[in-house]
Amino acid sequence: MNSILNRYILAAAITVALMAGGCKKDTVNKTSLELTADAKFNIYPKAVSNTATGSTKGWVGDVMPYYVNGQFELFYLHDAPDQVKQSSPGQHDIHKFSSKDLLNFSDDGEAIPYGNANTQDNLIGTGSMIKVGDTYYYYYTGFNGNANWLTNNNPGFANANTREAVMYATSKDLKTWTKKSDYVLRASTGYSGTDFRDPYVFYNDEFSQYWMLVSTQQNGKGVVLVYTADDLASNKWTIKGPLTVEGDYLMLECSQILKINGKYFMLFAEDWTSTPGTHYRVASTTAGPWLKPADGQDMFDGYQFYAGRETTDGAKYYAFGWAHRRTPENDGGTLTYAGNMIAHEVFAIGSDKLGVRSPASLNGYFGKQSEPAISGNAGTVSQTGGSYSLNGSTAPALYKFGAMDSTVMLRGTFNLSNVTGTASIGLNTRADNSSTYVIKMEPANHRIAAYNNGKEVTRVPFTFEAGKAYNFSLVMDASVAVLYVNDQVALSNRVYSMAGNPWSLSADMLNFNITNLKVFKH
Repeated sequence: MNSILNRYILAAAITVALMAGGCKKDTVNKTSLELTADAKFNIYPKAVSNTATGSTKGWVGDVMPYYVNGQFELFYLHDAPDQVKQSSPGQHDIHKFSSKDLLNFSDDGEAIPYGNANTQDNLIGTGSMIKVGDTYYYYYTGFNGNANWLTNNNPGFANANTREAVMYATSKDLKTWTKKSDYVLRASTGYSGTDFRDPYVFYNDEFSQYWMLVSTQQNGKGVVLVYTADDLASNKWTIKGPLTVEGDYLMLECSQILKINGKYFMLFAEDWTSTPGTHYRVASTTAGPWLKPADGQDMFDGYQFYAGRETTDGAKYYAFGWAHRRTPENDGGTLTYAGNMIAHEVFAIGSDKLGVRSPASLNGYFGKQSEPAISGNAGTVSQTGGSYSLNGSTAPALYKFGAMDSTVMLRGTFNLSNVTGTASIGLNTRADNSSTYVIKMEPANHRIAAYNNGKEVTRVPFTFEAGKAYNFSLVMDASVAVLYVNDQVALSNRVYSMAGNPWSLSADMLNFNITNLKVFKH
């Protein structure tokens, strides 16, 4: 689960302060609380208040998807507004969206509540659901960093309490859940009880047994630990040991194994290196070893698609993550846990790569096509119909376009004349043609990266070739913008200054040629 580790440390400190007699739940400055006016999202949902379903306002944290009975059941960690967390007895109850098409979502409200300062699940963390017979088992992380809990000054379990442990609840109908309050799985000897989270349970056909993947640490290094069981109802999990995963990380959060086209892929998230986000590995067997793709490029989106987890409708695979919000809600705010849910269709490319594209239903949502309205240009440029040529070989070249609608999609095809310069999409382009948020194609660095007010915030690896045509789309919804390139990678972004402001295309030290550029609206 994306604690993020710092978030969980903060949450623990908040809980300790509350139990020490303080009445202040959170240390957030009042001036940095969320804005009261909510942006309207048509594509990328967040929790909204609805008395009919019991839903309450909040943000989407780690998503735990499952497909059953013809629809997606999208469980997620519900992050309440800061004002609510000031007085709540715990955090991150599990809520659920349901959807048949990943375009229209029903906000079903709370599924599994958090506990209190005297229970392991004072805060709830990421987990997973599996159906056996007529029973749904929901395994999740229980987190309690309260000092009294950790020193066992409370009723509860006979064994020493730990900050994190695995718990579960059951249901027959996906609506009413019963916690198994007398069961908890704590870290085995040699593994961290402070970081022991994100259970992913599945039936492993290779070994004819249930596997539980747990994100933990061994000797200060992140590992994916495997437990096995023959019968979930027995509560008898046997430690199998850690999987061999290429790379060195502090934690491998929200790990998951899936099989596509005969190959096994592992997803996991990390937040401590220079390339944070959702990574993947590939293996010919679930036992591993789990290796990077041959080209070393092990991400299909950047930092703003965190804790990606996957499910399938039987025909296609989909990954679900979330885009950080900022506090306060503007481009100058600090990146903060939880935000809006983003879904990608996921598929295998060759023998060891994963590609992503926007779900088909989303493409169908944008049915009205128009030409972008040019509002200015600079440098050596030319335009014929939907084709635009920006010659930035000796000096920067730019086209500026009219104000961006709140929910819109841009689509086109581009090529780059060389792999030493850069081509950019600018958002919130100002009168002097500079943009506060810029998405750059950086072929020399083998990546696409985004910069907020000049500071890099996200990136995804990608190898460009000079002269090659690349299809792209940029889907924008309120403050979320997701770029897709060539049905290979995506780059999710949070841009508060985007809607209602001009945008631009620019080239620097190369020729940037775009054809069939269109604007699509609902």
